Amino acid sequence: MNMRMAGGVMALWLLSGAASAETLDARLHWQQRVALGTPVSGVIAEVAAVPGRRVAEGAVLLRLDVRPLQARVDGLEAERIARVEDRDEARRERDRTLELYERTLLADHDLELAKIALATAEATLKSTEARLTQARWELEHSQIRAPFEAWVVRRNAEPGQTVISNLQAEPLVVVARAGVMLARAMVDAGRISALRAGQVVGVSVAGRAYRGRVQHIGLEPAADGRYAVDVQFDSGEQLLRAGLPARIELQ
Repeated sequence: MNMRMAGGVMALWLLSGAASAETLDARLHWQQRVALGTPVSGVIAEVAAVPGRRVAEGAVLLRLDVRPLQARVDGLEAERIARVEDRDEARRERDRTLELYERTLLADHDLELAKIALATAEATLKSTEARLTQARWELEHSQIRAPFEAWVVRRNAEPGQTVISNLQAEPLVVVARAGVMLARAMVDAGRISALRAGQVVGVSVAGRAYRGRVQHIGLEPAADGRYAVDVQFDSGEQLLRAGLPARIELQ
C-alpha cells in the first residue's frame, strides 16, 4: 500500500513538472534578409536566382550585359598608357630644361613652363586613372552575388530588362540567410524578468524540435504592451518559411 502511494506521488510530481514547463507561442522570422540590387545601370543578360532555391555564398544571381562596361575599361586602359607616356615625356623635358637653366642658357620663364607642363601631364594621368578605377568597379558590380549561403526569397528581374540604378524602385533579388532562423514570441512584462540573452531554450516547428538561444529581448513594448523575444536556432538543411507558427519551450 505504501509503495503504491509513493508511486502515485512520484507520478503526480512528474506530471506537475511537465505541466510547469512554460511554452510561448511564436512565429518564424528570417535571421537575416537582404534586398540586393546593382549600383550599375545596364541591360540584364542573365538571371540565375530562382525563388525557393538554396544558393552558396558568392553564387552569381544576376548578371548585366558587360560589353559596354568592358569597352569603357579597355578604352581607359589604352588612354592611361598614352597619359603615362605624356607624363614621362613632360618629366624628361622638365629635366632637360632644368639642366639648361642651371647652365644659364634658359630664362626663369622657360623653366616654369616646363614645370607647368609636367604638373598638367601628372594631373591628366591621375584623372584618367580615377576614371579607370571607377570603370573597373562598375564592371565588377555588374553582377549580383549571394552575400552568404542563402535561400532566394524573391526575384524581380528578367533577362532583357533595363536597370537604371538610381531609379530602381524594387530590389532585383531578395535573399535570406540559410541554416538559421528566428522564433519570435511576444511576452508580457511580468514574464520578461525570467528571460535572459543567451538562455538555452527549445523550439518546435511542425513537430520538429530544435535547440536555440535567446538572442534578443525587446527594450520597448509593442502597441499591445508586450515585448518581443527572439530565439535563434539552427535549421540545418531544412527549409523553414518565415511566418510559420512555432513554440518556444523554456528549460
